[in-house]
Amino acid sequence: MAYHISRAAEREWIDVKDVPGLRQALMVGEVHGSHHMEISLYELAPGATLGWNRCPFEESWFVTGGNGRAALAGLEYDLGAGDYGVAPVGMPHSLSAGDQGLSWFSVRAPKPPTFDGARSHISAEPLSGEYLGRPSENDPRHRFVGHYSESTDVVPFGDLSMPGYHGPNIKNIGIRMMVDQLLGAQHHTTFIASIAGRSGPGRAAKVHYHPFEEIYYFIGGGMRGWIDGNEEVTQTGDLVWVSTDGTHGFVNERDEPARWIEVQSPVPPTSDAFFFPDDWRSLPEAGETR
Repeated sequence: MAYHISRAAEREWIDVKDVPGLRQALMVGEVHGSHHMEISLYELAPGATLGWNRCPFEESWFVTGGNGRAALAGLEYDLGAGDYGVAPVGMPHSLSAGDQGLSWFSVRAPKPPTFDGARSHISAEPLSGEYLGRPSENDPRHRFVGHYSESTDVVPFGDLSMPGYHGPNIKNIGIRMMVDQLLGAQHHTTFIASIAGRSGPGRAAKVHYHPFEEIYYFIGGGMRGWIDGNEEVTQTGDLVWVSTDGTHGFVNERDEPARWIEVQSPVPPTSDAFFFPDDWRSLPEAGETR
């Protein structure tokens, strides 16, 4: 499958086996064709905990509501909406919910193994240590965590400029990085992206493809897109997954900006990460002039 759309209106929640108080809404996984990532929403009941685990994949989170606590690498943090973090492969970590419960957007990359006899996690001894309060990017003691604020982290719109591509084929976009190699992730990147309102054809994202998988989880507004040659319209709460080499492009025809959480896995190369079919079609063959 070249793409999959998880519609907010059709989302299904299940209770997670062996973890009391935890429920999951799987949005992208192996069943949808993904080879590199698993994307879910999770809700943890007030006072419940995931316990301490080590996993054969990176696990990152972006808190969407409630409160709780994260512990990893001997550091402990209080969590609230807008906080994010990543547990690298094999690092003991735990998440616990406070009195409001805890909700988060979850990324696992590489996707959890599913072959016969595979283990997706093993229990670990607690590594409680230094308590550092809410995540802060101004405190050099804080590792593997950060905080995103809609009021202070607004990025000006402009042409796309990021590792792998900079140029005019994606316009009126703002990007705020969160989980990446600087934070300790090696298998995926997560960031907040936004495209300005009234960004029509030629003023948003031209059709392109990548040597990695990608998702867009819309947290504000929506867009009209062309995905693997099909026209699709997305709304707040929808998620779009596109496979490696799957073509996709978007426009924002609404007055308000479209905002989404974007995940890429594997980590994009530092160059040649974006390919635009129209650019390649316009190139002359040997001996031609255009």
